[in-house]
Amino acid sequence: MAARISGWLLALWVAGSAGCAGGQSQPDEGPGGGDGLEAIRRACLDEDQKEAVAACRKVLRVKPRDAEVEHRLGWLLVLAGDVPEGIAHLRKALRLKPGVPEVCYHLGLALEKRGDRGAALGAYARALKARKDFTEARIAKGVCLRKQGKKDQAAEMLQQTVELDPESAPGWAQLSLTLVQLGRLDEAIEAGRKAVELKPEDANARSNLGLFMANAGRIPEAVEQLERAVAIDEDNPTAWYNLGLAYTQADALEEAAHAYRRAVELREEFPEAQHNLAVILMNLGLCRASGRHFDRAHQLRVKSAPVVLEQYRKLCEQPEEDAEQDGEEGEETGAGGAEDDRPASG
Repeated sequence: MAARISGWLLALWVAGSAGCAGGQSQPDEGPGGGDGLEAIRRACLDEDQKEAVAACRKVLRVKPRDAEVEHRLGWLLVLAGDVPEGIAHLRKALRLKPGVPEVCYHLGLALEKRGDRGAALGAYARALKARKDFTEARIAKGVCLRKQGKKDQAAEMLQQTVELDPESAPGWAQLSLTLVQLGRLDEAIEAGRKAVELKPEDANARSNLGLFMANAGRIPEAVEQLERAVAIDEDNPTAWYNLGLAYTQADALEEAAHAYRRAVELREEFPEAQHNLAVILMNLGLCRASGRHFDRAHQLRVKSAPVVLEQYRKLCEQPEEDAEQDGEEGEETGAGGAEDDRPASG
């Protein structure tokens, strides 16, 4: 639920200072030199990812000490999934021009993709040492600390972030997620509300805020936020699932069934949504449809609590003629049917 960090930031260098001090300039060689080289360099920095990668490689063959091009190529490779080579180019960019905050930040993100959170924290620290007001690096460091289980440190870092940059919607969103994990629910709701105020069309931020409100028992407010979230992004399975939770707490079972069904239509391998849909359908008396979703949830390794299985036996293990009638009703609703009404025990 966490909020996402995307895009790339170019480091700024003065035009014409391509090499480190003392580096020798490269001679012009055919179409790769002079104006031709500059055109290829612009394609590296400005064009779409596929063409840019090829252009960056051409520049570096002629001018191998261009730190900005090394940075651009490294980040493009990371975005394309080639993390090891991307890291190599980002590190070379830092050797050519040490301490550039944007390069340190991108190196941190790349190291996290590789699973090296300790090294990533070091890269974020170098970025912040070079530029204390680097909001994206502060957010990334806070999220990385949270993933390491250092939730108090994460909350402190993210609180500092929003104090330095109170207009950062991602900063408020990540602070809210961290505060929830610390059990500080009221503070999380306020931080989440600030994120939504700053970026009202962010469906994920609204979904999180609605979930936090539901957890606090503020059901009408939760439903309002979650209904707006799915209106903004109708293809967001997590928002539909959270809306199902809120409807369930409001005892609006038919609405909850619709929300959970939308979640599993959008993401079939969504075990919690499959299970909760099964429970709601069971309570609505649609036993065959319920059994189908219980079975799918158990295939996805969700175990039903004993009280749920007992309730299923009580409500759905009925005389054969009643079960047949119930199955027809389930099919009419579009829920489908299974040959065996009884959910697997997991």
